[in-house]
Amino acid sequence: IAAHQATKFVNVWQYRPFIIYAIVCSCLTILGLAGLCLRSQPRFDVIGIAIFTILWLALGAYSADIIGFVQCETLAGQYKQTQSGGRYSSMAWCREMKAIMAFSFATFGILLVCLIILLALIINLHARGVMGVWGASVSELPWFGQFGDYRDSRSYPAPQMVAQPQYSGNVIHQLPGHEVIIENGQVRQVPTGMPAY
Repeated sequence: IAAHQATKFVNVWQYRPFIIYAIVCSCLTILGLAGLCLRSQPRFDVIGIAIFTILWLALGAYSADIIGFVQCETLAGQYKQTQSGGRYSSMAWCREMKAIMAFSFATFGILLVCLIILLALIINLHARGVMGVWGASVSELPWFGQFGDYRDSRSYPAPQMVAQPQYSGNVIHQLPGHEVIIENGQVRQVPTGMPAY
């Protein structure tokens, strides 16, 4: 729709910035999402989708600022001057601007939902111990309900229980890795070491 308006109004000074921004936003999103499909890692996807989400929100706000609360039916019979010196229906222009505004906010909503789902998936996997989730391929990550025992090569190994030595005296727990043992009136400090995983 913006490309159609560019053929009519790109040399009209009051519409030029909006038309250029609308075309650039659309092209960047198409090329950027194609690039993200080629290099699909959460660290790139989150940043890229967040940038595209902001661009589309700005385009929706920009179009709302231009056309806002104008009722298109009130412009019936009025015309706008085109770059070639012709006339274009103001009502048709108004409806095109309303369509751009609607599609901008719809695209913003879709991208925002994708961003939230991707972040929820990544945070959930990270909480389950998958430390390499930011560098993994998004297509290989398990989705909600499919986690099972998923671990990649960069995950921490599963924790194991380590047998602790048994003492017959009173044990006073202090800092991790150190204990004070009182046995037969003698005080001694025994480093217990960190548990092995």
